[in-house]
Amino acid sequence: MCDLADWAPPGPAVDDARTIDLLMEHLRWSVLRVDHHDLTAGDVRREQHDGSRFLFVVSGAVEVVHDSGVYRTEQGDFALLPRGGRVALRAEQDAKLVGISIALLGAHPLMTHAMPPVLHSYGFGRQEPGFAALLETIHREAALGRPGAVSVISGLTDAAISGSVRFWLEHGCGSARPWLAAAHDHRLGLALAAIHDAPGSPWTVASLARIASASRSQFAEQFRAAVGDTPARYVTRIRMTQAERMLREGEPVSGIAYRLGYDSEDGFSRAFRRHSGVAPSRWRRAALQPAA
Repeated sequence: MCDLADWAPPGPAVDDARTIDLLMEHLRWSVLRVDHHDLTAGDVRREQHDGSRFLFVVSGAVEVVHDSGVYRTEQGDFALLPRGGRVALRAEQDAKLVGISIALLGAHPLMTHAMPPVLHSYGFGRQEPGFAALLETIHREAALGRPGAVSVISGLTDAAISGSVRFWLEHGCGSARPWLAAAHDHRLGLALAAIHDAPGSPWTVASLARIASASRSQFAEQFRAAVGDTPARYVTRIRMTQAERMLREGEPVSGIAYRLGYDSEDGFSRAFRRHSGVAPSRWRRAALQPAA
């Protein structure tokens, strides 16, 4: 989750402009299906997607409940599910929503497995009104069913979704380097996919090297060159991102420690403190504190 509300200034981009440029060259989306939904407050819509899915709230507010967490999505916000999955859409108020099933063209299929399960940002519509207008046009085209709507929607979707991903990266929500590594090196992609699919597994350099069919030293060197971090630090970073989400959702610290592969609550708390500078319970209180 990446909070880009007006009262919370965005962080600096993790990647430099060249890295984001390289990623944009890989992002070509094919539209498989477009759905538009008018939801009444209290409605719950359940979906299952085997491939990538992009959700955009045209009006109102919707809770996107995914296997990886709960994401509150308001007018102008988006959620990209690179690997799809089960999702429930809970309308907190009357809402209009567009859902687009998409496929990433050309890039290595493991690329989406190196992405977070959900790319989600608040404030997209306010800060990127041009792209938000494109997505609103997609909603209208899908709703009206005009002649040529499929071709119009396909052209608009590629630009709008790529712009959304760029926005997510430019505002420090994550890094594209693992995605590019997965696209360029199949063996590294297998290791990255394994980490993202099971961050709580007891990963070591040796176990990840076996997945990548490489020697321990070769894998460690290639991983750091491509991703910009050591395997151990990368695994910790993915775990801490998951931990922050679970803390926001009210999960007990002991349960988080177990799910993320730590031997004890104290061990997890020490790792979290090194990552964030504060204890998990204190981080939770600050994260849930209403904005002034």
